[in-house]
Amino acid sequence: MELIFPFFLFICAGIVAGAAIALIFLIRGKKYTGGSRSANNAYVKKLPQYKVLMLEFNLLRALAVIGIIIVLIGATILLCKPVKISSQTEEIHNRDIIIGFDVSTSLDSVSSKLCEQLKDFVSGLKGERFGIVIFNGQAVRTVPLTDDYDYVISELEHLKRSIDAGINIFFSDDLDELSAYRFAGTSSDRGSSLIGDGLASCLYSFPDFEEDPDRSRLIVLVTDNDVLGEEIVTVDQACQLCSYKGVKVFGLAPFFVANEEEFEASIKSTGGKYYNTRDKHAIDDIIEAVQDTDVSATFKTKTDIRDVPQVFIILLFAGTAIFSFAVWRLKL
Repeated sequence: MELIFPFFLFICAGIVAGAAIALIFLIRGKKYTGGSRSANNAYVKKLPQYKVLMLEFNLLRALAVIGIIIVLIGATILLCKPVKISSQTEEIHNRDIIIGFDVSTSLDSVSSKLCEQLKDFVSGLKGERFGIVIFNGQAVRTVPLTDDYDYVISELEHLKRSIDAGINIFFSDDLDELSAYRFAGTSSDRGSSLIGDGLASCLYSFPDFEEDPDRSRLIVLVTDNDVLGEEIVTVDQACQLCSYKGVKVFGLAPFFVANEEEFEASIKSTGGKYYNTRDKHAIDDIIEAVQDTDVSATFKTKTDIRDVPQVFIILLFAGTAIFSFAVWRLKL
């Protein structure tokens, strides 16, 4: 326990000391002024009843003093504001991760499996920020970068249900609601699977490039690279932008990926890696590779300050009760 305003101890001590000195002088200077005088009363002090009454009187007087002392202690400590201070140091990883999902239906089985495995990955993060971008004809940022992992996991589950509704199109009772989730905002009259635009949208979902240039940033791009429309930015151009910004791209594609050699070369030019689902361990491998990327760590100390007045409030009431009882019995 610590005191926020300890100087009240000295103030109260000075007041108590001054009151005690004044009381001593008052008692010493007090003269007998009332009552009836009597002589030869020494025998009264020897009576058992007198002794009992004097014992009770002295006990009650002591209780009154004790009550006052307890009240003074409780009130003084409460004035000083007692608190309990606890500190906890946490390791914070300075890394941002964006998952870019091509939500065209050809990627459904790959995206569904990745969503499921990403939930375990996200739950093990320590301070990293995580975001989700879905794209088709245009991109939508469904989860801005955040370290609220419960929220991220809930959104991954929502996206997975939407994808699964498309896979099980003839068996879903909630087809309209679920399937609409991933297509709302991602449809465009410019075409579908505009992968370069989607990757560029992932890139510019990272904030603070200039303010925090040393922060580790990476993108996991899930696509079949089958462009069906007019892109504003090609995959290669988007990868060049990522490389310029120091952002690594990790690509995950199905076995039927289009223009695989060019796509793989573009991905690797960022310093990232390329994985294909023809390898049954591809999803596990890409998650492991993301986990193994360079990450800087800082240690943040969190200080928790809690008021702890309970004991001293109890002391205050207990002292008041003791003093009040003693005064009542003494009939003061």
